Amino acid sequence: MSSQPNQSLIDGIRCLQYLVSSGRAIGCRELARLMGINTTRVNRLLMSMASIGLTMQDEQRRYLPGPGIHALAAQAIRGSELFSRALPQLERLAPRDIVVALGVLWEDQVIYIWHSVPGSQTSQALAGYHMLPAWQSVIGMSLLAAETDAALIPRFSPEQWQQLAPHVAQQRQQGRVIWHHDDGEVSMAQPVGAHHAALAFAGMWNIDEQSIQSRLAALTALNGKLLDMS
Repeated sequence: MSSQPNQSLIDGIRCLQYLVSSGRAIGCRELARLMGINTTRVNRLLMSMASIGLTMQDEQRRYLPGPGIHALAAQAIRGSELFSRALPQLERLAPRDIVVALGVLWEDQVIYIWHSVPGSQTSQALAGYHMLPAWQSVIGMSLLAAETDAALIPRFSPEQWQQLAPHVAQQRQQGRVIWHHDDGEVSMAQPVGAHHAALAFAGMWNIDEQSIQSRLAALTALNGKLLDMS
């Protein structure tokens, strides 16, 4: 039996992830361009997934997630230890006066598992937030630090790497990222153990060093609650 990865399976899963993440109907050519593979292959993959209800077409023959995606989503949530155990802790303990987010990294994009905003009585879990490029996200910066510079540099433009590099170094040296944005916002993130996720606080504006350290302590304490998922 071959130990090589099954490229057809990999492409099919990537294709479905890009389709779902687009948040709109999308044509085969555009999807192929996003994925960097042949249009004919993408069309074949989408048609195969349509046969089991994971995709469907609109009147313009563009593709959308099909009804089967809802069953797959429910099964995935049920099978995620991180989501099922972290969500109650976040709903109960996350501060309500700032942005709090829990995210994972996929293909140099951050996907939010949980996200809350100040003044809202409800959070958004999984639904409602699109992908964000990792170099624009404090969560992405924190998680990318697990890779080497040699692996990271070819994947980003010089301008993107210039923004990423000091924060990646900060994560490696100090176990967290604190990002002072040009507009006065401060955001911070820490990885959540071996779960390939990171917890972040953001939406903190023009705060002093004492307040930053206080928020960092609160972030660390909440992260500890998420890590204690035995």
